[in-house]
Amino acid sequence: MGMAKLNVWVSGLDDPCKVDNRTWYVTIYDCDGNVLEWCGKKYVVLPAKCGHLEVEVPPGCYYIKAVWGYKFVGGVYYVNHFTDAAIVQARCDETVCVKLYAPTAHRCGLIYLHAVRDLARQKAIPPAVAKKVEGAIGELLEHIPRPVKGFELDHIEELERLVKAQAKEEGLKAEQAEKR
Repeated sequence: MGMAKLNVWVSGLDDPCKVDNRTWYVTIYDCDGNVLEWCGKKYVVLPAKCGHLEVEVPPGCYYIKAVWGYKFVGGVYYVNHFTDAAIVQARCDETVCVKLYAPTAHRCGLIYLHAVRDLARQKAIPPAVAKKVEGAIGELLEHIPRPVKGFELDHIEELERLVKAQAKEEGLKAEQAEKR
């Protein structure tokens, strides 16, 4: 039995089919959410030059993310961009390719806005708090450029419409079952 090899690639900004040319910093986590540490090595902020990192790891399941632009200021790390995460199963003597998507800030803000609205509908947060947050995020989104390619945002409204239609259909089925 041997080590597994991970080939981690980071997409271009607003372009999932390209590989970014900048250096990203990849961190590999174990299934408990801890930075992978094995044989005296921590798999944290590993440089991925030109959007690529090849690294050997022990076989296992891993959660992988990347960031760019680490800057150490006053004892605190500041970062200006995160990728989406990937979960991979790395097996002995095998190479696993992973591509991390680098979303736009606009998409991240829009997803957060939807999450706040959902929390308000579920009564998990007070309506007044939700309204303040929605206003602030809405104003912020006005100043952040929308993605050049629509795929990042186009599906959000469609997914919401489909989920609402599914919930309505399930409600009608439950209502019909009660009448029987």
